[in-house]
Amino acid sequence: MKRYLSWVAWIAAAILLGFLLRRFVVGTTRVAGTSMQDALQPTDIVLVTKFDYWFSGPQRGDVVQCRLPERSATYLKRVVAVPGDTFEIREGIAYLNGQALTEPYAVGTDQCEDFQVRLEEDEYLVLGDNRLESYDSRAEDVGLLSRSDFIGKARWVIWPFERLHSIA
Repeated sequence: MKRYLSWVAWIAAAILLGFLLRRFVVGTTRVAGTSMQDALQPTDIVLVTKFDYWFSGPQRGDVVQCRLPERSATYLKRVVAVPGDTFEIREGIAYLNGQALTEPYAVGTDQCEDFQVRLEEDEYLVLGDNRLESYDSRAEDVGLLSRSDFIGKARWVIWPFERLHSIA
């Protein structure tokens, strides 16, 4: 009986540890839609580390899992501007703090409508890499995100195996 209780305790501890790790440290998410193409493809499964933003906010260029206002689903987007930045799309060119951006990951920027925003404290601009197919901070009902909207940083495509790669 004592041996049986020992096994039950070990199994319960393993389940609890797995739950805590999945809830607070690392998770996975499936890419839905085409807003992050070409970096991420629909149905890719991505490893997300959840501890990255415990002590600091997202950085420019991070691909993040986030919550958008009034939505129950989570989304993968790229952080393009952080507090204090000015971001603009003008005549198909993206500018950060007045300097034209080189965005090798972005597609469709040349066809985007003009857009301009200045970010205040605790405001982050997130965009999809596929600018014409993305529901992101440019939408009036989304707008800028706050640090509390971020779940974690997308690190690796882990499925399908033939697409295994880190996310820059």
